[in-house]
Amino acid sequence: MKRNFWISLLVFSLALNIGGLATFAYLRYQQRPALGEPKQFQPFREMWGTLNLEPGQRQALGSLLPEHRRRVQELRRELAEKRRYLFDLTRQGASAWPAMQEKIKEVSGLQMRLEEEVLRFCLECQEHLKPEQKVAFLNLMERRMFSTQGGKGRMGPKWMKDLRGDRPGPAGPAVPK
Repeated sequence: MKRNFWISLLVFSLALNIGGLATFAYLRYQQRPALGEPKQFQPFREMWGTLNLEPGQRQALGSLLPEHRRRVQELRRELAEKRRYLFDLTRQGASAWPAMQEKIKEVSGLQMRLEEEVLRFCLECQEHLKPEQKVAFLNLMERRMFSTQGGKGRMGPKWMKDLRGDRPGPAGPAVPK
């Protein structure tokens, strides 16, 4: 009797472990990245490969890329410096509010310049594409731009709908509007 109990406990434990490992493998190898992992973007070469570019188009777009990367890197570096300084000002408390307001304006200006650079690059790229390639390029850029930006944080639009009550959640109606 005791032996049968231990054997059944061992079988149950093995089944539980296999189920846990299978669940982990399923979540790990899905199409989307697991929680906490950064999203992986297609490098430009791979992205351009999906556009079926001709050799002349590849060369033209390739010549635009180094300058774009340099400008974006420079703006991001400057933006990081301004944000670090702004964070340091928060340690001083309310007395540094005027300086914080000025630094916020500088950060906003840099963010605007970064957006302008990305759009300038997109427009320059479109000049070298055929109409069907433009459509594919815009679709790729839309997915790339809107997959990470927008200040959604951990709670994406799906969860926000649940919180607003637009859609019932797993446990019934969500919080009333």
